[in-house]
Amino acid sequence: MKKLSLFALAAAGLLLGACSSDDKVAEEAFNKYNLIEGQSAWISVGIALPSDPITRANEDLNDGIAAEYAVNTAKLVLFKGANEDEATLIKAYDIDTEWQAEGNDNVPGGGTAPNNAGEVSHTTKKIVKEIDSPKLGGQDNLYGYVILNAGDCGIAYTAEMPFSEFKEQVLKAIGIVDETKGFGDINTDKGLVMTNVPIASNPGGNAEPDEATKITTLAPINKEAVYDTKAAAQEGTAVACIYVERAAVKVEVENKVEKIELDADTKLAFTFNGWALGNVNYGGDAGTGYYNTRQVDPEWNTYNNEETAPSYLRWRMIGRTVFFDEDHTTAYRTYFGRDVNYTNAPAADNTFAATNLLNKKLTDAQYTIADKGCTYTYENTFDENSQIWANTTYVGIKVTIAGGDFYTIEGQPNTKITLETLPGEVAKNHSTVISEANAAIQAAIKADLEKLTSTLNEGKKDDEKITKVSYTLTPVVTLGTRDAATGKIAYTFTLSLTNVKNLIGDATSYTDMAPADVTKLEALTEVADALTASHEGTTVVYQFVGGVTYYSTRISHFGDVETPWSTSAESYNQYDKIYPLDGQSLEEPSVNYGTDRANAWLGRWGIVRNNWYKLTIDEIKGLGSPVPEDYSGEAGGTPDDNPEPKYYISAHVHILPWAVRNQSVKF
Repeated sequence: MKKLSLFALAAAGLLLGACSSDDKVAEEAFNKYNLIEGQSAWISVGIALPSDPITRANEDLNDGIAAEYAVNTAKLVLFKGANEDEATLIKAYDIDTEWQAEGNDNVPGGGTAPNNAGEVSHTTKKIVKEIDSPKLGGQDNLYGYVILNAGDCGIAYTAEMPFSEFKEQVLKAIGIVDETKGFGDINTDKGLVMTNVPIASNPGGNAEPDEATKITTLAPINKEAVYDTKAAAQEGTAVACIYVERAAVKVEVENKVEKIELDADTKLAFTFNGWALGNVNYGGDAGTGYYNTRQVDPEWNTYNNEETAPSYLRWRMIGRTVFFDEDHTTAYRTYFGRDVNYTNAPAADNTFAATNLLNKKLTDAQYTIADKGCTYTYENTFDENSQIWANTTYVGIKVTIAGGDFYTIEGQPNTKITLETLPGEVAKNHSTVISEANAAIQAAIKADLEKLTSTLNEGKKDDEKITKVSYTLTPVVTLGTRDAATGKIAYTFTLSLTNVKNLIGDATSYTDMAPADVTKLEALTEVADALTASHEGTTVVYQFVGGVTYYSTRISHFGDVETPWSTSAESYNQYDKIYPLDGQSLEEPSVNYGTDRANAWLGRWGIVRNNWYKLTIDEIKGLGSPVPEDYSGEAGGTPDDNPEPKYYISAHVHILPWAVRNQSVKF
């Protein structure tokens, strides 16, 4: 069989697109080299690894570190067909790449031509690769797909496989050290996996996308990039570029809080111990993994925010500016994706099926990522029906408050209690017990003093007899076993008769009761013991061992800026009012979206590949949880938009190009 040679100019970044197109090839030449079996041709193709902005409103560009755009292996997959929907796989080829950095590439409009939009981090130098003839039919187009650092990620390259099937094959690896853990450092021996980026044919953001807007992922290899000789390909400037994006998500956390604030006058010093990710997708043999290509649904194109939103934020799913070079007049970024776990819709009773996610409850040993540290993980998105704690990836942080062990009581989560003050705080919740004990003791003392043969006054002269007795009931808390899963600690609450004083005869001031007389009150202390001994554990007490406390925050994608929430605070904890099932109307929000909830809120929560989520902790108020939080319970019980969860922080997320999403966190 005759061979074609493919010349590729490649790069390392985040999206897919095209380069320049000079030295046009005539239609007849294209037919000669592609439609007639037995002919040969040389095709000029390129790969680019661009940077991607945070949102349509804020182009925050950042190449990241070298390991994030390093390329160890590259594979070019050719498809043919009348259009992308009908394209089928021809063959996959391993290609060698040599990369060069783009100058001034983090400044919009300041990049090196032809990528002068400033969004490409690296591009390849020229590559020549001999390939089999694609045997194009009369209506066929030739398309390119690139997968970088693929390794053994579970993808099959079967001839004649439709692209619609190929792009939904599930990656079992994204290039992290241990795929089965769901997040971790980059495996530098392999590198982060990168694949074609979906692009839109019309803009969003500041103008409503046209109804004819198309989302495409395969990169067309145009006729102009087809040459009849290897020399022509090497000398020509026509290049069909393919832009790629990272399959991984990057998450970074930075703490800017110096003290935890309980109130205006109480601020606690603490040490930041580390953080981890919870509710994460994962790969490996057992994991779900996710699609090798980001899935973008065309029905999202015209999703609009509230009419009061700034115009550049209304059509959030598509970028507002042409990316990369002047020849790409119809290439716009897309900003969301459909994950393998995407649809986890509620049943009729608003319960949810379990999701195949890791770390629904973090272990203490997992909080190992340092302040300002980052990790890499799998994409995790879901539809608007599934925006609940059971699905959303969250950040958990661990801190140690100075001063050692302390306690809290349920209902008083932000009152820091010491071992010395614990009995008195517990006593406040046992007021009935104390009142009953006081009444019983006072009655016993009165009866004793009124007896003709008082045990207290036996043998005493009239002027020596005790006429009144005062005392203090001191609460005593004896701690038991702590439940490691919840942080609750068992205790026994009793009362001790202390500070016993008496009046002698007509005296007006109390004096300490003689030890011998106190001994005679032992029968009365038994009354107190009998009343209090059965009152064990009626107050829920939490023990923070060593002062360690935990917080968490959901990671938002579009968040309040592009998917503003409109429901009233009163309905935050009423799940059916916040996220009613399709076809139902919302009762509380000022804007009734009805069945258009996806239009209003899809993408509010979740994490999307090739996005860099930078969480900045700006404020911590409250004491947090005594144990890592557990999200393995009933799904759907706590909506993501609960405004005041018990132990959670609200974070500010920033996302970089990597598309960077910044999130400010206030606990």
